Amino acid sequence: MSNNPFPGLPLYDSAKFFNQISRSAVFPDQSPTVEEFVLGLNIKGAVDDYRYTKDFLTSYSKKSQDTYDKFRGDAERLLLWSWLIKRKSVVELRRRDLEEYTDFVAKPDSSWQADNTERRFLTVNGKREANDRWRPFRLTGAGKGRLNTKSWQGLFSNLSVYFNYLMAEDYASGNHIPIVKKNCPYLRHETGIKTAKRLSELQWEYLLNTAIAMADADSKHERTLFVIATLKSLKLRISELSERPNWLPIMAHYHRDHEGNWWYRTYGKGSKERDVSISNEYLQFLKRYREYRGLPPLPSKDSIEPVIESRVRNRGIGSRQIRNIVEQAFTESCDSLLKDGFEVEALELRAATTHWLRHTGASMEVAAGRELSHVQADLGHGSIRTTDELYVDSDNMERASSAKNQII
Repeated sequence: MSNNPFPGLPLYDSAKFFNQISRSAVFPDQSPTVEEFVLGLNIKGAVDDYRYTKDFLTSYSKKSQDTYDKFRGDAERLLLWSWLIKRKSVVELRRRDLEEYTDFVAKPDSSWQADNTERRFLTVNGKREANDRWRPFRLTGAGKGRLNTKSWQGLFSNLSVYFNYLMAEDYASGNHIPIVKKNCPYLRHETGIKTAKRLSELQWEYLLNTAIAMADADSKHERTLFVIATLKSLKLRISELSERPNWLPIMAHYHRDHEGNWWYRTYGKGSKERDVSISNEYLQFLKRYREYRGLPPLPSKDSIEPVIESRVRNRGIGSRQIRNIVEQAFTESCDSLLKDGFEVEALELRAATTHWLRHTGASMEVAAGRELSHVQADLGHGSIRTTDELYVDSDNMERASSAKNQII
């Protein structure tokens, strides 16, 4: 992290605390420093900026935590930049300002960056205080923190939705984002091979064996093993396994049909429920985890326990906790790979994210010959074309194979 102090602070808390704010209130009572900061800016329109952005986020916070998080991040960064760098209201930004903002996003000031993702607020004496280690951006370098094409597209999409909302509320006079996007030098039109980021067979073998070894050595890591097996085998998004404002995964979501097949019901992207098919091998991990928790081997329709229980009884764990669990196992696996001489595989695994487990599960099933439409249904893809583009790479493998024997 830069030694230069960041002149701002986080503006909006996590969805859990954000949704506790009264709709009639502008600022959160539990975070008085936020109100002090905004009022202390002495910028005309800053309070209105904050209020309209709060209303915008309120309209999306009920949909899903992931949706709230992505809109909050992009709106919050733009507000802070508009106030602290341009010293004016967000609705006074014009095309040139927003083009300047994209330059800033591409290369943020060092004082705006942190080495790691930090919590925005911490609970201190019953109040939510801004975490002084938080920064709007992650430190760039060696590829970390830099936006790829998909990230730039997401940024422009989120900001366009934001300005359209402000226009609908008669607060903003226009939306310059589409023209800024069109001329953005950082947004590249990719025509290369489109494949999902996933673990190799070797990396997955090391990860699974590492998680098993961790659980055998210390029973607290039974949860680690179960999380990794679940995300990969059921091909879940992290939000589908974590507790969020409108969803708590419970053991009753595992259910058995009249033919003896097991399924897992989840609440996913687009506010859609779906049933994910379960393999016999995965049931062994479920039984092992339930045995560790002192539960019967398999759940019933009356099993109301959280799928992954937190330290607070009858509560689940959040997405951040799940990421921390997986990242610890990733780190242990990297060490094992390096010890055994697999340096390239270890370096690749260090760059992996939790979402790679979902891609790994789907890719391996497709490669093993499972019906593509069945994989599509488990993933919750609206179109089989999406599944095909991400996970069917036989043509590319043949193309790469045919190139290997070419003579220079």
